[in-house]
Amino acid sequence: MSNYAFQCGAGKADITPPIGTILYGYAPGRPAKAVGDPLATTAIKVVSNEESALLITCDIASTHPELAAHLRVLAGEAAGVKPENVIINVTHTHSAPNCSYSSGWGKVDVDFIKNILIPGVVKAATDAAATCRPALMGIGETDSDVGINRRELKEDGKIGLGQNPWGPRDPKMTVLSFKDMEGKCIANLIHYACHGTASAANPEITRDWYGVMVDMLDLESGGISAFFQGFEGDQGPKTPNGGTTQSYATALRIGGRAGLDAVRAWSGIKEWREVPVKVLHDTITIPYEPLAPKEKAEEELARLGTLEQIYAEKRFFDVNDHIHWTKVLAEYNSGKPLKTHFTYEQSIVTLGPVAIVPAPWEVFAEIGLRIRRGSPYAYTLNLCNTHGCYAYLPTVSDIARGGYEVWHFLLAMRTTYPLPKNTDDYWVQQNLAILRKG
Repeated sequence: MSNYAFQCGAGKADITPPIGTILYGYAPGRPAKAVGDPLATTAIKVVSNEESALLITCDIASTHPELAAHLRVLAGEAAGVKPENVIINVTHTHSAPNCSYSSGWGKVDVDFIKNILIPGVVKAATDAAATCRPALMGIGETDSDVGINRRELKEDGKIGLGQNPWGPRDPKMTVLSFKDMEGKCIANLIHYACHGTASAANPEITRDWYGVMVDMLDLESGGISAFFQGFEGDQGPKTPNGGTTQSYATALRIGGRAGLDAVRAWSGIKEWREVPVKVLHDTITIPYEPLAPKEKAEEELARLGTLEQIYAEKRFFDVNDHIHWTKVLAEYNSGKPLKTHFTYEQSIVTLGPVAIVPAPWEVFAEIGLRIRRGSPYAYTLNLCNTHGCYAYLPTVSDIARGGYEVWHFLLAMRTTYPLPKNTDDYWVQQNLAILRKG
């Protein structure tokens, strides 16, 4: 045995909202008519020597950065872990309440956040700490064809949401499994990159395709399994209709395939060992592009009209533009000096040969592949929609083609100030520097 004194514990809590809840994505204002499968939040606490970390995933689409920061504090207090060592990832199902912000996907569900999500996260974190015990970790990996690049290139050269079989994608599915010294499975962390959109505009509350996958590994392993979302910005489930959205029944079928992949990765684990836990901290700094002129903001707001008019006319994507230009105008009217840089505090959790790298965007797969190639760790698991979500993060080359994700990035709705088109380069270089310092 090593001197790592590695321990692990896990907790899980139900966060299923009531029937009638407005669901996020693809059909604004869509009320839930049934529960297809329950939503959950899962926490995994890992400890070695004097260091500890808490890995949490929630079955929702997105969180606002301020909400994620609040959850990190509450979960950390419940589990005895420093807030900066808490990871808050979301699975990105589009069939859960909106916990992000008011936009074309509907208004934020404050009641769900206060009465269901926050108590659920605290309970899962508390249980993870209470069950923490000496453990070993195993790593399994396989290729999965559940996902596909979703930026379909049309004949006219435009990008739409569909299937792009020659586009960049990340086929790796990785399972980190934790068992106690009696051989009982404590928890499984499944990492893969793919949007939770197979169910499309369904009326069911659901985890989408990955729910079946998680349940299958639960059944086979006897432990608590959880899905941690990879860089899914341009990755969608490969639905039979040639797109990445279809129906709840389709999500279940895709989930069965993903479940077989996860079980194969888990059952292929040959080596179990204690691992050191370490959390790498640093600041990510990206320069802003100049803010649009005040006159431009006033002109756009006059063109768009009021939010009430936009909602009444069902111009849902114009909501995002209205929010953005309102914030730009507010920056000028505040009288404060204009900002020059976007910064946030990065926390990378390492477990021996594994590095878990979070990002507060929906990141394109190629960016994750670049990180993985340059990383000194044998297994680098990139997490998007983690600690909140600012927008999509495309590659500089994808920006040239445009499309929905690029529009969202250039709009800078969350940051107000636009980020440079080569933000991917800044992000890759700085995270690799953190990983290499170790």
